[in-house]
Amino acid sequence: MSSVHHLPRHECGFTLVELMTGIAVGLAVVVLALGLLGFQLHDTRRQLADLRLTHDLQAIAELISRDLARAGHGLPAGAAPAASAPDPAIALSPDDSSLSVDYALTAEPGAVASRFGYRLRQGVVEMAFGDGSWQALSDASSMRVTRLEFIPDRRSLALQDFCSRRCDAAATTGAATCPYQLQRRVRIRLEAQAVPGSTADGGVLREADIDARVRNDALVGGCPA
Repeated sequence: MSSVHHLPRHECGFTLVELMTGIAVGLAVVVLALGLLGFQLHDTRRQLADLRLTHDLQAIAELISRDLARAGHGLPAGAAPAASAPDPAIALSPDDSSLSVDYALTAEPGAVASRFGYRLRQGVVEMAFGDGSWQALSDASSMRVTRLEFIPDRRSLALQDFCSRRCDAAATTGAATCPYQLQRRVRIRLEAQAVPGSTADGGVLREADIDARVRNDALVGGCPA
């Protein structure tokens, strides 16, 4: 009687083709993950650069608004403005793209008012102080400012009813102006875009819009003697 011999079972495993296929799939997943990570990092850098651009614009607008809020501090009261300049402390250019503000830096008696100026020149916001020399406020290497606009809102509150003698506003000229209180607000509008080649999105305009209230209302004119 012949005996039956059973062959030993082979151990299970992966073939060379299966191993190479698994390695290829793993490498593809790693490459895809690295690509997504690089895209995410680039998008994060762009968003941070856009946020910085918006923050810089807001900081410039707030700096201008602080100077506007101080306009007229330390100036002599009751001065009648010229017809071409209806505001004794704030002067705007004809196209409303530049601004000058006068105020005293200290509250001491006899303090001399200083003049501050802001303008847009060749895509850069510039500031002038005292001697009239202009310095850049915005960074020309990262942003190009396309718009700087000042929109004034002046309201006059008549005070002739408080005079002891009648003051006829229609009959007064020059310095003999009937008294009135000049209330002022100035809207500051800024627009800028990133310089091409920077990390920010150069095709999108960023804006800053601030409504500045001048705290020192001007008292213009006076009652008849």
